[in-house]
Order: sequence, then C-alpha cells, then structure tokens
Amino acid sequence: MAEDTVETGYSSKRTNDSCNGLSVHADAKTIFNHVLACVLPEPALRRYLHLNETTNTLTVAGRKYNLNNYNRILVVGGGKAGRRTGSELVKILGDRITAGVLNVYQEQAREPISGNIKLFSANHPTPNEAGVEGARLMVDLLKSADPKTLVIALISGGGSSLMALPVAGISLEDYKNISNLLLTVPATIDEINAVRKHLDPLKGGGMRKMAKDAGGFISFVLSDVPVTKTGVVDDPSVISSGPTVGDGSTFESAKKVLTSHNIWDQAPTAVKRYIEENLGKEDNETLPKDSPLLAADKSQYVIIANNDLAMEAAKEKAEQLGYTVHLIGCRTGSVADKIKAEVTQEIENIWKVISSDLIDHDRVTFASFSTDGVDGHSDLAGGIADKDTLASAQAKGLDYRKYLANCDSATFFKEMGAEIKTGPTGTNVADVSIALITNPDKPDRKVAIVFGGEATVKVAVPEGQKPGYGGRNTHLVLLAAQKLDERK
Repeated sequence: MAEDTVETGYSSKRTNDSCNGLSVHADAKTIFNHVLACVLPEPALRRYLHLNETTNTLTVAGRKYNLNNYNRILVVGGGKAGRRTGSELVKILGDRITAGVLNVYQEQAREPISGNIKLFSANHPTPNEAGVEGARLMVDLLKSADPKTLVIALISGGGSSLMALPVAGISLEDYKNISNLLLTVPATIDEINAVRKHLDPLKGGGMRKMAKDAGGFISFVLSDVPVTKTGVVDDPSVISSGPTVGDGSTFESAKKVLTSHNIWDQAPTAVKRYIEENLGKEDNETLPKDSPLLAADKSQYVIIANNDLAMEAAKEKAEQLGYTVHLIGCRTGSVADKIKAEVTQEIENIWKVISSDLIDHDRVTFASFSTDGVDGHSDLAGGIADKDTLASAQAKGLDYRKYLANCDSATFFKEMGAEIKTGPTGTNVADVSIALITNPDKPDRKVAIVFGGEATVKVAVPEGQKPGYGGRNTHLVLLAAQKLDERK
C-alpha cells in the first residue's frame, strides 16, 4: 500500500448505504485520499518554489533569490513532513545544496534523499537520542552560516519533539518527563510549546538566532496548528515551537503553565531550577518578534500547506461526488469554529451542526482522520461509523462503552473492521472530519459537512491502569457512533 493512500476495513454485516452505486463509506475514503494528495509536501512545495536553471534564480512565493550570490545552501529542519519535503527540495536544487540535517519520523530516515543531507530517525511525541544528535548537528550548521550562505529550513508538525534539544543541565530524560507530563494534563499545544521553548535552544526563534550571519533565511512550513486559543490561525510561533520566528512567551509564562495545571511540584528538579534561574532575564529568552533578523530582507516564511487547504480539498472532491458541501471553520468559516474543545465536548459541538441539517430518514456516516496517518497511540489514522456501528458491535459481543472508558477506541474500530489506516503519510496538517448525509427517500439529497482543526482527548482511566490505543479521531468517531445510535 502506498503510504499516502487510505485503507478502510468494513464489516461484512454492514448496511451498504449507496448513492449512484457508490457506498457512502467509499465516498469518505475517496474524499480522504484526495485530501492527502493535495496536502502532501511535493505538490505543496512546488506551488511556491521554482528554479530557473538558466539564470540560476530561485523564486519563492514571488520573491527572487540569485543563487550566484551564495557560496553555500544549507538545509535544516524536521517534522513529520521533513523527509518528503526534503526529497522534493533535492529534486529541485540538486547538488546546489551544500549540506543539510533533517530530523524525520522514525523509519522515514532509512532511505537517504541526498548524499549532502543527513536524515536522523527521531521520534514523536516522545523525543529520542537520535533526534538530539541531529539537532546538535543542526546547531553546528546554523552557526557556520555567513553572508554568502542561504539557509532553508523545512518545518512541519511534530517538529517540536523530532527536533528536541534540551539545554545544558537538563537531561533528555527530564525533557521527556516534562513533555509527557504536559501531554497527560492535557495542556494545549500553545502551553506545551511555551514550556519547551524555554528548555530548548532551537525553539522560539533559536534556529534563526544561531544563523544570525546568514545572507538569507527561508522557512517552508506545513502547519498542523489550525488555530490557537489566542485566535491566531497557523500561528508561526506555535508550529514546531516556532524555531525560525519571533516569540512572545517568557520564562514567566512557562512557569505559569506548570503552576496553572498544578504540575509544578511534579516537574523534574533540573527543569524547575533552570526556569527559576532565568526568570526576568533576557540572556536565554526566545527571539523577540521585532528582531532585525526577521526583517523582510533577512527572512522569508512561507506556509505551503495547512488545515484550510485540506478542508478545501475535501470540499472539492465531495462536490465532484455530488454532495452539497458546508465547511465549518475554514477560510469561509469563523475562527471560533476552529478552536477545538476536549473531544467529549467537541462531539457535542459537531453534533449540533450536523443535527441542524437533518430531516426525516436521513442517514449519516461520520468519519475522521489525522493527516499524518497516526492517531494518538495507535497505528490508525482514524475511523468511520454509521447508524449500524453499535448494533453490529453488540452482535459481535463488543461493548463500546468499555472502549471509551479505557481510551481504547482504535482497538474497537479494528475489531469492527471500520478503521482508517494509512501508515505515516509524510505530511501533517492536523485533522479532517466529515459527516456524509444521504436519504433513501430522496436520492438527490447528498450533503457533506466538513470539520477541520484538532481536538484533545482527556485521558482518564482507573488508577494503575494504562490507557488503550487510539487518539482524537477514533475517540471522536466512537462518540459519533453513540450519537447516531441514539438517533434511531
């Protein structure tokens, strides 16, 4: 199976709601496949990057770089889209790239993309030693940049963990412990990054500071942060903890995150000591947003793919399949629509939207998937459910409530043969969910409601018991199955 193709399993006892000979489940799969095709790094990068080999001119989102003015081109970065973006960049620039280091997701480091770019098998969401090693080499490259050097940074979701580099005095184990502690609270991505930026010299503009003497600095970014609590869409300071942009967080705000979630006392001693030693000091603070290094003639930051693009791709394919489409929380929606709640509340928000569009005898199929192909602690991307899901589960002797209680939703969908599985896709622009509405009494009634963004899952299992497998998407779909069952 290609790594960017959606696979789904279907129970043999499943009712086959169909329109024009195509099952609604197959429609969901077709839509998701199209979404992935549109947000993969290769086409995304080529939309914004062009090389004129005759003049040796690189055009980036309309801005031209005369490559004759540079002696070296360095490539750094990381994230779940790092390998595919890097590979495409090599196809465009070839041997013009002098050296590079990319921290990529696990086995994506196995096959080299260039003799000049080293790939490191980093991990997410828990950092590993290989990622730290790659990050250290990035530091060396960045500090070597001079006015005749063009630096290209490839940044994508997951980069915060994949490019982890604890400051001196904090061990990787301490770094892991504080990261895991923040993930289980759960803290928001803004809050998690506010802490990590102050424990890691690459984050919060650190990459840009280290390459302060570079003649040019370009960031190509795939955003997995649709919106933050502050209402900023695709906030550069949050994506991968903002390694190449300015940042407004401080050591004070990092401490506030830990105290507000009542985990300060549980934080590793070295972490608490480092934060307290730097309170009110500027030396180790993040890069100010008004830094001259971020001036237009010094830095260019280009978001090449994001959640809005994924949603619009879903709309495009759904319309081709004959659906009337409503986008919730895209460019055509409001920012408030995209600020996701904890997943048990988010299904209520989603259901309000869906139910307001329903008429008698409507049938709803709900599916959700993560564009990176990894849904929490499972090997699934998501799941799919309809009005028959829970009835079929009961016939199999499966109690869906136990799977919800144990945060084991991925196992449920595997047992039901209703999982969405892609494997790691090599991209990451957050999540897409769709509700496909049909009606056996009205063959022409086909409505698709597309939701973007990213919810969180509060892990609450009995003390001493580990949570099962799954994440935001499978949990959301199982909660949707409950809503659909109740509607009968």
